[in-house]
Amino acid sequence: MVPNDDGAEAGAGIENLLIFQLAGGSFGLRLALVAEIIRLPELVRVPLVPPSLLGVANLRGIVLPVVSLRRLMNLPDATADESTWVIVMRGNAPVGFVVDRVDALRALPATQIEHDDAGAGSLDPALLDGVIKGAEGDTTIKILNPERLLSGQFAKLGVSATRGASRASIAVSASTATPGPALLSLLSFDLSHQEYALPLEHVREIILAPDHISELPRPEAAVLGVTTLRDRLLPLVSLRALLGLPADGRRAQQGKVVVVSMGDSTIGVVADATREILRVDPTVIDPAPALLNRGDGDAEIVSICRLDQGRRLVALLSPDRLFRSEVVRRILAEQGDEGRDTALQPEAKIMPHEQFIVFRLGDQDYGMPIGAVSEVARLPESITRLPKAPTFIDGVINLRGSVVPIVDLRRRFDLSAAKHAESQRILVLAIDGGRAGFVVDSVSEIIKVPVEAIRPAPELSSEQMRLIARVINLEAEGRMILIVDPDQLMDQVETEVLARFEQSELEQATSEP
Repeated sequence: MVPNDDGAEAGAGIENLLIFQLAGGSFGLRLALVAEIIRLPELVRVPLVPPSLLGVANLRGIVLPVVSLRRLMNLPDATADESTWVIVMRGNAPVGFVVDRVDALRALPATQIEHDDAGAGSLDPALLDGVIKGAEGDTTIKILNPERLLSGQFAKLGVSATRGASRASIAVSASTATPGPALLSLLSFDLSHQEYALPLEHVREIILAPDHISELPRPEAAVLGVTTLRDRLLPLVSLRALLGLPADGRRAQQGKVVVVSMGDSTIGVVADATREILRVDPTVIDPAPALLNRGDGDAEIVSICRLDQGRRLVALLSPDRLFRSEVVRRILAEQGDEGRDTALQPEAKIMPHEQFIVFRLGDQDYGMPIGAVSEVARLPESITRLPKAPTFIDGVINLRGSVVPIVDLRRRFDLSAAKHAESQRILVLAIDGGRAGFVVDSVSEIIKVPVEAIRPAPELSSEQMRLIARVINLEAEGRMILIVDPDQLMDQVETEVLARFEQSELEQATSEP
């Protein structure tokens, strides 16, 4: 519903108003300030914001903050129903107000608008642009001033601003997060209860196995078919078949697809589940025994990584030998000329992308630049508690000889606590020359996002502005991902608190039973 009046006046001395209901009272907004009226959209919850901010929504590519007028005006909450509407205000950075019901558009003589405080009732008169007093027994209409309404809780909401510092800080984080050139970065995943890994530099992204796969005529045994990934054809192959393992249709439907770079083309490798991002010392990697590669599969295990003093063995696959050249040609040939041209499209011709690790807190997706993440680790059975530590610090763990403080990201974002679950992971980041781990509910995927899909986040609170400065808006998928700035995840006060714990004290704490 779009108002058809762009001006404040239809004629001399006439005021055009949008009249709506809120908690049994009648209110108005000047029509010149209203862009459109929409149904309550699907909302993405944002942490560290005032309670009147219900969330943000995708409005034709725009990240729209949606505010409850009831909460903003200290009125009791009400359940949304078919009569609930969102009034979208004009501006470079629009905002939506949730109201109970929209009544009418009315053109009234400006002389009917009174500016005395008596008509405000229990409301602060400063929030009003005036009132229209009805005849005896009629309801008074209070005309709201949106800018004054927002100024109390949202200092910059509705103000468009660029924040160039966010990208700079992310670039710094990416450079400091790498422990050193000697360590190898690996993505590990499960297949038939065995752990495998690929070099992270060859992994473009990780996605869920698609619901629909287009089968190819006379395919290779390893070829599952093709799917579409952001308007490009992606051939899917079964890692089980490549390794000569028996098929498991149930696991294939529930698995993950690791999108692997093969020169200028990409191929999706279907695995049972992804596990971790590892940083390993080359000295714990040994050549694989020859007998491991005597099966019927085309892929070869090139080496074995020994972790946890040899109790955990990870089989490493080389992208150059994951597919033999003739197999790659057969896979791409099955797509036909159109599919082959699309799949082999050089990366240089594709628009710039940024790569993120996506994790979940509750039912909301968050993203972290992949270069800022040192590794993704499983939550240990126990965490050593520290005396007098801040509430957001769970304790410390010993991560391959290094003492790493562990932060509960739910508490850091003022979210309710969650029960311990198998899916929980620790994102290990480099902070001020050291490392810290952040507990998240799960790590779901690695994605590459076109830069044009990354937007500035609305400025909803000072804390949110520092930590979540950008939003991934995947309009075609109806999905929004909040990007956490790793450089700002621990503010100066928290960093100073962590610095109080001397390294010797931390080491002593981790050695205690």
